[in-house]
Amino acid sequence: MSGLIALIAGIALIIYAVQHDKKSKDDSKWLKDWGFWVITVIILVIGILNIGDSSPSGIFGTVMFLALLGLLYWRITDRSKKGLHGKPRVLHTLVTILFVVIWLLVLGPVENALNPSSTDSEAKQSESSSTDNDKYVRLDGHKIYYTASKKYSISGSEDTSWPAATADINNVTVYKIESGYTYGSKRGGKKVQGMVAINVKVKALKDIDVNMDSATVSIPSINEQHDIETKEDWDDQDKGISKSGTLYVPIYKMHSINSIKSLRLKFDCTQQDTDDVDNYDHTYDMTIDLK
Repeated sequence: MSGLIALIAGIALIIYAVQHDKKSKDDSKWLKDWGFWVITVIILVIGILNIGDSSPSGIFGTVMFLALLGLLYWRITDRSKKGLHGKPRVLHTLVTILFVVIWLLVLGPVENALNPSSTDSEAKQSESSSTDNDKYVRLDGHKIYYTASKKYSISGSEDTSWPAATADINNVTVYKIESGYTYGSKRGGKKVQGMVAINVKVKALKDIDVNMDSATVSIPSINEQHDIETKEDWDDQDKGISKSGTLYVPIYKMHSINSIKSLRLKFDCTQQDTDDVDNYDHTYDMTIDLK
């Protein structure tokens, strides 16, 4: 659109010049003036180069530039006169300078108003898509919207390697997160593409403390290892008590919900009774294949 405006302006200027020269009775023929053709060629070149630009800022810039060229031509064509309609020639220069100053002052605010930043556009698009999407995971008081998910039921994963407790993974869910989402103060608010939710069950055979806050999950197929996030308080667990909870792992790079083939979960536990020195603490190291 901005290029079309410039082309129309250039063609109209030539037509007007032809009509002007026909009516002119003196030697001030526009079509014989080099300044006229320089400005006309500039206008036409601008039109050709911006023929596909339909942005509001592009249209604004083109209109302002055409106005500036008009002022410059006013100054050039009046070079042989001592005044314009009885007014000193200095008026041309002052008007042109004032126009340029005003243009520079309003250029930034107008461009920002007409062309919102890409970040704002992404945020608005994400907000809009999130409003239309009722699929989300709630974590740390935030709704984490996802576009696709896949749940794996896990069987035969019970770990009985420690006499003070057993640990088992019930299921794993892989989520594909909406584009542009950032999460996690621990991670500096980096953009994530996916989320893994691991549902874990720990049964205490003795009084134990579960240190799930230091748990880690590594995923070899995408070469990532992360700390976990959890809603549950895992610390103190009495003998005979079973506790289940979900561990969340934000993923930075995940093309699809099928990108994750396996995962490895590690977390520490300790007995509250310090007399059993040989079995006082234990690190669970559980590898799960997702099939």
